[in-house]
Amino acid sequence: MKGIRLEKKGKRLELDLYGTVGSIWDDGINAAKVVALLRNAEDVTEIECRINSMGGNAFDGIAIMNALKDHPAEVTVKVDGLAASAASIIAMAGDTIEMGEGSFLMVHRASGFVYGQANDMLKTAEILEKADGEIIDVYARRSKKPVETVRGWVEAETWFTGQEAVDAGLADKAVADPESKNKAAEALAGHGAIFNFANLPESLRNLVEARAKQGGDEPPPETEEVDPMKDIKTITSTELAEARPDLVDEIKAAAKLESAEAVEAAIKAERERAGGIAAKAAELGSAVDVAKLINEGTDLQAAWQQMLVAKQEEMHQGAQASDLGHDSGDERKVNPFLPKEG
Repeated sequence: MKGIRLEKKGKRLELDLYGTVGSIWDDGINAAKVVALLRNAEDVTEIECRINSMGGNAFDGIAIMNALKDHPAEVTVKVDGLAASAASIIAMAGDTIEMGEGSFLMVHRASGFVYGQANDMLKTAEILEKADGEIIDVYARRSKKPVETVRGWVEAETWFTGQEAVDAGLADKAVADPESKNKAAEALAGHGAIFNFANLPESLRNLVEARAKQGGDEPPPETEEVDPMKDIKTITSTELAEARPDLVDEIKAAAKLESAEAVEAAIKAERERAGGIAAKAAELGSAVDVAKLINEGTDLQAAWQQMLVAKQEEMHQGAQASDLGHDSGDERKVNPFLPKEG
């Protein structure tokens, strides 16, 4: 299960947050939806919130945390596998926080993408610095540790095991759960997390890599349209000729009377170009038309640049200073995402 699961049992509410924090992800935990669900459950007296998430959008995480803290019910947060980054902020809403013995809680500095001129970069840097300060305050209030101690955790990208989180004051108890480490690996799988997190624990890294080699745990679709160019990285010369006879003819014409080895080398180069474009699009989660880039003969570097710019523009939409109320001069009044005092 990925995304949000909500089940009401009398005066008790079960809320499962499994996936990536933020609405832009396919398995996204949408803050607006969570807040609305909680507002429609004002009569419950107990909330059990289970988390397994690599994190995501910090401001969405802060919004969900505040909604849980504002609810009159007693909130118990259970970290089933992983509460990293923005998900660790959500976890701080618990009146009681439980960690599975093999689970992890990770804290780090806010990060983001920006595309634009120098003033855009500076505004985004100001937002990130302010977000760091708010995040550090959240952990400091929960742990009752000095701000400078907590700042050290955040700047070092610290991964706490269940018991370490308890010892640090970021959780109340570690509970037996033999599947918690596998659940943490599940939260990380498919998101390129090994490359995004500098201090990913070795044991968790090994589990994620093993899952990747096995193809993960997602079942294949029941029906799938046959695409002759889908496996472009491993396609043979014969298969390429069947899929793109026009391309092979062009290569052969250019090769003229050269040897068969030269023709195969040209086909290999085309295969690598197309495969590189497809692989980068998958890595970035890019919505660009991959087939169009391949068919138009766009070179690898130019294709990568187009995808990167498109991704940066997409992420930039959520990082505009004006969207966060920084132009009004009264941030706490107009910015519902910042945590409340106390």
